Amino acid sequence: MSSGNDVVLIAGRDPRDEVSGGHSSYVRSYARAAVMAGFTPHIFCVGRNASTTETALGVIHRVRSPYRPFRQMLAAAHARPLAAAIVRFAAARTEPVLIHSFGVWGVAGVRAARLLKTKGVDAVLLQSSYTTYRDEALSQVRGGGAYSLSQRFRFAALSLWVKAVVEAWERRAYLGARLILVNYESVAQLIRKRHGDGARCRLMPYAAESAFFDEPPEPRGSGVPLIAIVSRHEPRKGNDVLLRALAMVKKGRIPFQARHAGGGRLLEDDRALATRLGLDDCVTIEGVVPNVRTLLHAADVFVLASREEQSGSLAILEALQSGVALVATGIDGLVEDLTDGEDALLVPPDDPGAIASALARLLTDEPLRRRMQAGARSTFERSFSAQPFASALGAIYREMLHLPK
Repeated sequence: MSSGNDVVLIAGRDPRDEVSGGHSSYVRSYARAAVMAGFTPHIFCVGRNASTTETALGVIHRVRSPYRPFRQMLAAAHARPLAAAIVRFAAARTEPVLIHSFGVWGVAGVRAARLLKTKGVDAVLLQSSYTTYRDEALSQVRGGGAYSLSQRFRFAALSLWVKAVVEAWERRAYLGARLILVNYESVAQLIRKRHGDGARCRLMPYAAESAFFDEPPEPRGSGVPLIAIVSRHEPRKGNDVLLRALAMVKKGRIPFQARHAGGGRLLEDDRALATRLGLDDCVTIEGVVPNVRTLLHAADVFVLASREEQSGSLAILEALQSGVALVATGIDGLVEDLTDGEDALLVPPDDPGAIASALARLLTDEPLRRRMQAGARSTFERSFSAQPFASALGAIYREMLHLPK
């Protein structure tokens, strides 16, 4: 494929290293969409050793850095080696180079563009965002009241670091980009609030990585309904609220089994809370699992009790794809994706009674559950399949590079 079809993606960490959801899953989805749209992604990330590997995601360029990529908290420390590697890759080009960065890692894109300009190479900067780091950090602090003092201190310290250091890096990345791609109006509002009207946002469709490997779900069998929970164990996800809701459902003598997949700092805290609430016989908190689709395909009901999301939820998109009946809090981007009574039952955040009531309805009313399952799958097919996402991304890339449509 010609160099005119190459695009540089700055992922920060190797997207193959994080098997569960989160930042790497977001990057992998964009890489697969780029491939489907006819482009060749060159994904730049940092690691202990340098390497270049051709994969189904594109060409992954691991750049040696002395620092471990701890989320995006030290993104600027990696900007110099990342930018230098991108310049080595692109400096001989005569056509414009498209650099598409994700989150705070955009500071490396800004630096690379500046260096390429000194060599006579035009770099077109795109940025993708699913939150602002300051708002995410604050949501962790606000949701931490149910946990130990040491955990609350840790989230408060991270929030202070974001405020003092990371937010400035993010602003540099966002204001330096020609366009910021967002999948939710809720995210666009946060970005403009934090970084001003100079942040040029464009709304576009999105799909989870699993949408690129879609298999229609099999009909569900009878028996005790299975509730699937897929979320990280962190304060904003409201897992403490959800566990109290499940205890209410159990107290109502409604049969169910629940499986919770996801890692996070509060994993052991949530396991301890489940034990205190007497849920060990019906709730299994598994930690990180390699493939949540197996769990979702087997489940009858999915529940997400987030206090705040800023954007939408990858797990929600995967649940829609699997045709699971959904209960979710009506917050942030979730209300842009879901319609109460059609593909989900939406409830207020921080309300275990409301979550318990919605779960009880779905667990005890099979016709309602089946209707919600069909509605969920219909929403996926209409709004979150792979092709519309790939088509929209390809159109933006061609627009930025002035390529034929």
